[in-house]
Amino acid sequence: MMNLSATREAVHIRRAELNEQEHVRHFLIEAAYWMEARGIGQWRREQFTTKLIHSYFVEREVYIAEVAGEPAGMFTLQKGDADYWQHLNDEQYVYLHRLTVSSRFRSIGLGPAMLKWAEQYAERQGSKGLRLDCMADLLPLNRFYQQHNFRYMGTHNVNGKLANLYEKLPPARDHEIRLQYFTANDYEQLIHWSGDAKFLMQWSGPQWHHPLKIADLDAYLQDANHPLYSDRLIYTAVDRTSNRAVGHIALTRMDREHRSARLSRVLVGDHEARGKGYGRQMIQEALRIGFDTLGMHRITLGVLDYNTQAKSLYESIGFQQDGLMRDALYQNNQYYNLCEMSMLEEEWHTSRPAKIL
Repeated sequence: MMNLSATREAVHIRRAELNEQEHVRHFLIEAAYWMEARGIGQWRREQFTTKLIHSYFVEREVYIAEVAGEPAGMFTLQKGDADYWQHLNDEQYVYLHRLTVSSRFRSIGLGPAMLKWAEQYAERQGSKGLRLDCMADLLPLNRFYQQHNFRYMGTHNVNGKLANLYEKLPPARDHEIRLQYFTANDYEQLIHWSGDAKFLMQWSGPQWHHPLKIADLDAYLQDANHPLYSDRLIYTAVDRTSNRAVGHIALTRMDREHRSARLSRVLVGDHEARGKGYGRQMIQEALRIGFDTLGMHRITLGVLDYNTQAKSLYESIGFQQDGLMRDALYQNNQYYNLCEMSMLEEEWHTSRPAKIL
């Protein structure tokens, strides 16, 4: 295994020559073989014909990444991508495809280095930014792109496969967040944040009981995070400057027939993270995903009526109160009222901020 800190200066990215088509084909076939061996159906070896590889050189720009002078990875860039982005296609963006790292050079950070180079290329071209796609069921790969500040823009059916669409966020300012899929790696942090019994009920509702357990989180995460099939999308909120996890949020009870969902388990973590605007950003980004990319008509939430600070925040974002459920929750020999709130799609389009994140 190579140490990227020792090779970073030796990484060189250049445009591939026409006579390197077979070398590029070898990269892609190797990657397809790796996927097939692991039951991943994204790429198949037989799809990378000589004719297809030649079309890349004609219709796109093909780039090779070298480490210490040795070819180690490749990707393609193009202006516009109507096949994947369909009605969202914009010729003023640069679109990245076929990002591939040779097996000998994995785990040294070459993938992020190529993403960074492509982002800088898009900037030099004067484009609006960098876009890419990822198969929706490849959750670790989706999270990889989310961790590198690509935001989810929708899911399209492309030749029978569902592709998640991502767009690179602009450079971060202080206290700006991104959302990335919640995974088992986040369990320990969420349990640490969960607090005592009263606080746990305040942010998570009555389904979980103190102390929060691994089994609860396993059940919560099971079958989650597929935008078109799951009934919930679960996220960790991360400060983009420090890469520090600062919160948790979920869209649950997703009903695609009636176009409704519920904003759930909204939590800004430790006290140091509070008062910096993270909560507002988390909610607005979850609403953007719900309304703008998933096409929801109504998004609801419930807030305990004594939690006046949270209720005021929801109202300032545009939620309206639907009613009060009296004595809805019981804990420590006391009943609590639950305030039900909702936002409709037309209210979102009227109240949504000009810039989110």
